[in-house]
Amino acid sequence: MATGRRPRRSNPDAERLTFICELERCPNCGRPLSSVGSTAHSDKTVQTLSGEFYVVAYSRVCRTVGCDEYGTHFHAGGHLQVSPPYSTYGLDVIALVGIQHGREHKQFTEIEELLNQRGVQINDSSVGRLYRLFLALVEGTWPKRRERLTAAAKQHSGLILMADGLSPDGAGPQLYVLWEVFSGTPISGMLIDQANEKHLTDWLDECRGLLHGLPVLALLSDKEKALVSALRAVWSTAAHQLCQMHFMQNLSDPVHRADQSLRGTLRDRLSSLPAVPEVESEEAATRIEQLVTTTDARREKKTPRTTH
Repeated sequence: MATGRRPRRSNPDAERLTFICELERCPNCGRPLSSVGSTAHSDKTVQTLSGEFYVVAYSRVCRTVGCDEYGTHFHAGGHLQVSPPYSTYGLDVIALVGIQHGREHKQFTEIEELLNQRGVQINDSSVGRLYRLFLALVEGTWPKRRERLTAAAKQHSGLILMADGLSPDGAGPQLYVLWEVFSGTPISGMLIDQANEKHLTDWLDECRGLLHGLPVLALLSDKEKALVSALRAVWSTAAHQLCQMHFMQNLSDPVHRADQSLRGTLRDRLSSLPAVPEVESEEAATRIEQLVTTTDARREKKTPRTTH
């Protein structure tokens, strides 16, 4: 029996997170990439431990005539730090499921209750799917990984890698994931209690073996010193660039705090103003009727009559 696809999650009140391709220049010709006229290559509503977000990602395009990459859409990678492909749950939710089931030995129903208490709408069946997704990330068993990486390297003459780590509760075990940006393919993940440069370097060196010798064009990460040093140690010739999401968050945080303070001040001051006087419905209806009658009379007076 044929079954329909699961309906997409939708929340018109969800905060919007927009990502644009982090690459500013074409890896082939070195000329600036264009974002004019680019459509979203990914858009979905995602539940995270911090709330629900509408996540949109846009490409940049090479417009240099004569370049082998002319017309190629280079995808953004930052949205993968929020949620894996084809999932409407955040990477932090997936990490929490993996830690609670794998480390704390909690049942899926217990994790379901924990997530519901934290505002994430989920049932025990979905918790089970997220745990299997967690295992696929950590064990590097993402379906068709090798084929996708090979196809991306052939199409773009190399790969762009992005690494990021997160801790679901701000402390405790951290989940690090290495992605290939062109294809949106997870390469490998690592759950670690205390990350340092040596642990990260050893892990990334194993990841390099999973790439089967495919060339790496560029690297993306946040400013975590140990991660940056490990990436550069393993892929010393690849260009490195900071992820746009972290850069924009650093810029927007002071503005957001000031905006919250201003909203609080306005709310406190406006609340002391007297309330708008209420008008009884019958009285209001009478006033409106009088206004309409007066307006019609004036209009009729101004309109010249014609005789036949």
